[in-house]
Amino acid sequence: MPALGPVLRRVYVRGARGVRVAAERTGALAALDRRYAVRPRSVRGHLRTLLAIYDLDDMVRLDTPWWTYGAISAVQDHLSRLDGRARVFEYGSGASTVWLANRAAEVWTVEHDAEFADVMRGTFVRTGVQDAVHLLEVAAVPMAEPRTRSGRRGEDAVDYTDYSRAIEQAGGVFDLVVVDGRARVACLHAALPYLAPGALVVFDDAQRPRYRAGIEGSGLPVRRIRGWVPSLPYPRQTAVLGPA
Repeated sequence: MPALGPVLRRVYVRGARGVRVAAERTGALAALDRRYAVRPRSVRGHLRTLLAIYDLDDMVRLDTPWWTYGAISAVQDHLSRLDGRARVFEYGSGASTVWLANRAAEVWTVEHDAEFADVMRGTFVRTGVQDAVHLLEVAAVPMAEPRTRSGRRGEDAVDYTDYSRAIEQAGGVFDLVVVDGRARVACLHAALPYLAPGALVVFDDAQRPRYRAGIEGSGLPVRRIRGWVPSLPYPRQTAVLGPA
């Protein structure tokens, strides 16, 4: 029998997409879009995002990353203070990559999944951010005794050392590092030498117990920001590491 979590997730995604179809037919989606454009962080704005679950193109249209709203605000304030000059490194590509590219001078993003990397390349071109984004495709390496494990079920025989160290390929230092892909603790610690003065690190899904020791052991001040997340019907936690 499959685990309960994945089953519930599939049911929720199918249900949300069914509701979206009905909302499009009745005009309710257009009304939610108008509300979202005015107040994206309102209750109705959040309801609109629930219809975008696991829909990359819709999340890009809504111009939102997949972190808690409080973390989004903290990062937006940080990038605003840098006035478009920020240099960003991101572990795990997605709608957040486009959001970041529209607010920073340069975004490096690393993706382990070749098929999704191709999807993202097309997305960057369609949204006009291809000149600001550098995508590194770094696959996991099959290995009987991995040095760097992802911690995910079914990935006990693949190694993410090259992926976690991809930041070394970019060179220089970064004003923001986003950790939202595989082997997150390893990625966090690999990124520490590449943080510019005053830099922030965004560590998503910080509520997971397996991440706690790694986050606390980073040596950086930690703000754990719990709250609602775009497209999800339940709260999560995103940690923001670095100066307040």
